[in-house]
Amino acid sequence: MATMQTDGFDEVIRMLEGLPDKVGSDALRSAANAGASIIKAEVIARAPRKKGILADNIYQKHIEEISSETSQTYHVSWRKKGKSEVPFYGVWVEYGHWYVPPKPDGITWKRHRADAKPVFVAAHPFLRPGYEAKKDAALSAMRDRLKERISEALRGR
Repeated sequence: MATMQTDGFDEVIRMLEGLPDKVGSDALRSAANAGASIIKAEVIARAPRKKGILADNIYQKHIEEISSETSQTYHVSWRKKGKSEVPFYGVWVEYGHWYVPPKPDGITWKRHRADAKPVFVAAHPFLRPGYEAKKDAALSAMRDRLKERISEALRGR
């Protein structure tokens, strides 16, 4: 039977145990940001561009309240309020909606409600397909960024 002698495992274990202190949550946040940026770019590319307002109001934001040392969270969405031209209608575009034509002058509301035929406007999803299309690329970018940060920490930068 063969035997094998190894040395240096204690040093490797000490180095690995000290890694979280050297790397810190900044590396994790940087990695999450890299992934969110890729998804945001894809969502912007898929957003409808009739006027471009919706695409211009897509954002990515770090959420401090639910982030921790071991988990960092970013949201990628569209602004719902705040600016002068805010695309509050983003959810309608993403999921579709019913449209009732406006009441013409000269008829009563009762008549309009009886005559108006609501039309379903089909969805033009951009947020969910953008995520689905780039989730693997985002994960890969996050891994690469984390590897970068860990190697920098191990080199002592």
